[in-house]
Amino acid sequence: MRESEVMKNKPTTIKDVAKIAGVSIATVSRYLNGHYGKMSATTRQTIERVIRENNYHVNTQAKSLIQKRTFIIGMVVADIENIFSSILFKGADTILENENYQILLTNSDNSLERERTEIERLLGLQVDGIILQPMSQSAADYQFLKDSNTPTIIVDRKIQPQVWTEVTTDNYAYSKMISEYISRLGYQRLAVVSEAIDGNSARYERYQAVKETCQKKSLDLKLITVDKQTTNAQIYAEIMRASDDLDVKTAFYVLKGTLLMQVVRTLSQYHITYPDQVGLAAFDDWDWSTLVQPQITTIQQNPQELGKRAAKALLALLADTSLPSDSLTVPSDFQVKQSLVN
Repeated sequence: MRESEVMKNKPTTIKDVAKIAGVSIATVSRYLNGHYGKMSATTRQTIERVIRENNYHVNTQAKSLIQKRTFIIGMVVADIENIFSSILFKGADTILENENYQILLTNSDNSLERERTEIERLLGLQVDGIILQPMSQSAADYQFLKDSNTPTIIVDRKIQPQVWTEVTTDNYAYSKMISEYISRLGYQRLAVVSEAIDGNSARYERYQAVKETCQKKSLDLKLITVDKQTTNAQIYAEIMRASDDLDVKTAFYVLKGTLLMQVVRTLSQYHITYPDQVGLAAFDDWDWSTLVQPQITTIQQNPQELGKRAAKALLALLADTSLPSDSLTVPSDFQVKQSLVN
């Protein structure tokens, strides 16, 4: 009877794997940690086969005690219902799973109070690091996190003054680009549709770029502020007000992908067509806007790349906690479609 068959009735240990594979425990340990060094392909294949045949699983608790690490990364997003958060998580997970880390995803639900609760819960679990999409722009709100000395990376938004490495989109530059494009097409008015501008660095930077461009180009600017309770009827009323009942050539620039969906539904419901009666553009999170007709001119963020870059930055910080904070920018894509006309 093969030795691997004898072991089926008891948990397999690293010592068992080494014995069956005919190598040292140290060699198996190097294999499990991805430190192949001068290890031959034959040795690697043998260890892999023995692990598979004997259903060996790494004892993560023992590994954590030895290395003084939990191999868990905490990730806090602002709104887990937003597709942006799912794609952001996917990007980070793609990188971290290759390094044997698990991500514990938590949701602040757009609440600073809940965000603190979730961060404190992660700290209580002694996570190795945190990727945070912050609710606040003030570093003072995160002093408790800084005091914990937990390696942290900020993603998508910024805090002031900067404390940790931040991985973001250049919201100002791309918003300026699309605002200038709208101006060049001869629109008389630009109406921004957004949730509350204050308290969110991404929205603030986008709106500031629009505001400054409109001032420079003598373009009339309107702001339509919405929240989760805003109905389609209310948005319709704001669209009519902002465009003087469609008498002024107006482009509506939506600062968030999920809001864009609601604006498109509202236009359809109240029989307002774009680009004939109004122009439409957005700062979007994913490419659903290419599925509607006419397709919509957008700044397409890359949340998956944001997640990947944040994870890579955190891994670098875990390897060397003395690394200085940095500002990392992930490119977006300006996609011109048929929703604006000259």
